[in-house]
Amino acid sequence: MIGSRAEDFPTIHQSQEMQALRDYVCANDSTRYDNQAEGTLRLDVTHSNLLQRWHDIIFDENMTIHKVKEKLYRHGGTPAAHQELFLKRGGSDTIFLMDEGKTLRYYGARNGMEIHIKDTDPHSISLHGSLEDVSQVQKYVMEDEKYDQLENSVRAIKRKEKAKAEAARAEAIAKGEILPTVEEEVNLEELQEKFPLDARCEVQPGGRRGAVAYVGKVSGMKGAYVGVKLDEPLGMNDGTKDGKKYFDCQGPKYGCFSNPEHVVVGDFPERDPFASDDEF
Repeated sequence: MIGSRAEDFPTIHQSQEMQALRDYVCANDSTRYDNQAEGTLRLDVTHSNLLQRWHDIIFDENMTIHKVKEKLYRHGGTPAAHQELFLKRGGSDTIFLMDEGKTLRYYGARNGMEIHIKDTDPHSISLHGSLEDVSQVQKYVMEDEKYDQLENSVRAIKRKEKAKAEAARAEAIAKGEILPTVEEEVNLEELQEKFPLDARCEVQPGGRRGAVAYVGKVSGMKGAYVGVKLDEPLGMNDGTKDGKKYFDCQGPKYGCFSNPEHVVVGDFPERDPFASDDEF
């Protein structure tokens, strides 16, 4: 809510929902260590150079601090000689495990406490996020030309699948099973043969008549189009598209570009505006 302050909201202890969530999460805390082997400890471990945290690492309470360091070397990668260990026993109660000959039991370690590793090596491999920050890892980048030459790459597989699909579609179009879309590549030679220049035609919708003036690509549009010089001003342009002149017309609205499927070439003379529907 806009304008509300943090003080206006209930605390965790005042909110019934948060208390219920807390009870659910902590339900097994009282019996968490019931089946644990005698003489063992389950401790959390943190590292001065790492963000990650290891939970419930098992130790023997009679392990010396030196043995603990050797074990932690396998987790954090810091050699025992460069480790300073601190036992966090709760709240601000933190002690330095200084004597390597003493045991965890001697220092009062209990289940659920935390051992913090301080890495004293100025050249540590974990320093400055070197083991966790992947942005610092030098990555190999393959050139596009070299990648294109691979036969088992994802790009090669997609290229083969696309070619296979296009071949199947072309075969289906050739058999007349499906009709080609406007977006598909059109054979201009065949299209120009089907729509010869100056041939009379009729354009749908509206049964508009005129003559073929252009066959080919049009700027900013997919596929091929037929440009028609209309007998009447029923078009959308004068043979110009995006500032480019494709054919000449009598004037504005005497030209149009249409999909080939909407144009029929044949005996379509100019309509006589004075002719009557009753005449034969």
